[in-house]
Amino acid sequence: MEIIPVIAIAFMIAVLFSVLGLGGAIIYTPLFFWLGIPLLAAIPMALLLNMVTTASASITYLKQQLVDKRIAYPMILASIAGALIGSYLASRVETRIIILLLSVILLIAALRILFFSNLGFRVKDGKNKKIFIGTGLAFIFGIISSLVGIGGGTFIVPLLLIIGLEIKNAAATSAFIITFTSFSGFAGHLVFGAQTLDIRVLFYTGLAVFAGAQIGSKMIFKRVSSKNISNLFALVLLFVAGKLLYGLI
Repeated sequence: MEIIPVIAIAFMIAVLFSVLGLGGAIIYTPLFFWLGIPLLAAIPMALLLNMVTTASASITYLKQQLVDKRIAYPMILASIAGALIGSYLASRVETRIIILLLSVILLIAALRILFFSNLGFRVKDGKNKKIFIGTGLAFIFGIISSLVGIGGGTFIVPLLLIIGLEIKNAAATSAFIITFTSFSGFAGHLVFGAQTLDIRVLFYTGLAVFAGAQIGSKMIFKRVSSKNISNLFALVLLFVAGKLLYGLI
């Protein structure tokens, strides 16, 4: 495996995704899979990189006090439980089903960004009810993210927007939540799985995504068009989903 292109791709993904409050596992998983790494090894590797990316970004967001901790903490606990369940199920579900589910999630995420990102719907009830709704959905997203190897930020960010957070706070709070979700999923895969991880790839890409996330998390304070980045992200998701589905034929 040629390591330099992988490092460069991981770095660019970390820069772009940290601006959106995401970690990049939704791309890392298929990337590692296409490089010949078994899917059940690609998933925990992607989740670990996802954790490094969001943890790096969260350092900046916490310093800037952009993270809504009251909403984040219960969602973290729920998503951790969900991630452990998802990692347990991963080794017991057929690989083709996981790839199909990942492809469908990528398509849904892309279509949401392209056509349904500005619906303007928000939960208007009290904050306690918002936390309750967010916690329940975080549990479900935790299961799905760990099962198929996505960070979950693709769905956590719009969820936080719906329950009333502003875009910068939603991106920052999502990154903080996903740090714990991804690590729990990674740990669960190590406990319940039997695949050997490529430590060399993890080490160098880990350094790359940490640096990339530091850059991306600081770009959120500058005049960066999040709409253009989101649309580019959606097109990438469509391409990846199409390639995965084509591989199943």
